Amino acid sequence: MEQNNKATLKAMIFIGNGFDVAHGYKTKYSEFYANSFELKELASDGNVLCQHILDNVKGDLWQDLECGLYEYSKSLTLKYGEGDKKSSTIFKQEFSELRSALFNYLKKASNVSVMNNPGYFVGELSKEWARLDYQIVSFNYTPIVAAYTTDASLYSSNLSFNKDRIIYQHGCMYNPERGIDNTAADIVLGIDDSQKVELLHSFLYKTLQNIYDITDLVGAMEEKNVYIVFGCSMGPSDHNYFRTLFGGNMQNKTYIIYGHGNDALESIKGYAMEYTGGRYNFQTENHNIIHFIDDSIQRKAMLETKKVIDGLLTTK
Repeated sequence: MEQNNKATLKAMIFIGNGFDVAHGYKTKYSEFYANSFELKELASDGNVLCQHILDNVKGDLWQDLECGLYEYSKSLTLKYGEGDKKSSTIFKQEFSELRSALFNYLKKASNVSVMNNPGYFVGELSKEWARLDYQIVSFNYTPIVAAYTTDASLYSSNLSFNKDRIIYQHGCMYNPERGIDNTAADIVLGIDDSQKVELLHSFLYKTLQNIYDITDLVGAMEEKNVYIVFGCSMGPSDHNYFRTLFGGNMQNKTYIIYGHGNDALESIKGYAMEYTGGRYNFQTENHNIIHFIDDSIQRKAMLETKKVIDGLLTTK
């Protein structure tokens, strides 16, 4: 019975930095600004953007950095006026240096062997997810998630880079076709279109960066029946994705959304309500079901996940 239903239940799994953190990797934004020697060195050498980040942008989430870039852009426009080429050119160069510092930090952090790896919990969760016909969308630059795909022996490594199975929406540190690491220029860092900045600062927009393409992803989203979100804050810097995910075209869909602890879960619920335009209509009129699961209580999260997927795979 379960095997027959699996083919018709197509899932899309959205993976954010919480996935890497669950494996014990020090990839939180707060760990980057606390531990990146390169970020501090750039600030000491006169990179005003990096100094601004160290002085003003706090928090654990990468959306804090992305929103910080947006606020910094607005502050430059206020200070120098719109269309100031000198300040915009400096800003673009400093932004490039910041992206390099971020890339180098995450590359080092994700290469560290983590003792007593807590990723066991994610591995067990992934077994439940794998009961569905799934495709992964990773917002992370690290390739850790690839180890969980069913064809992980591809390219003679323990990682899968099959594009039909996993999409690195913001780029990846590793290039499987060439068998080498990518560069900082191969990752997407920036802001959402809804965060409006002046024309000379448009290099910040994710949609204008070379490897960003949401068009194919949107089409793939609408073909799925189930959406799983793990390790994502769902904040304004990824508004484009989640506005689509909870859009008016979605009908008869099931959502499984994880948050780590009550505060995170409440924040995610708030964003979900914003994107749906009101969860009541989204669920009752469009016949969508949203399950929110606290993954900080691992055993309970496992049981809740299994219950939801059991229900999906049971013939009514």
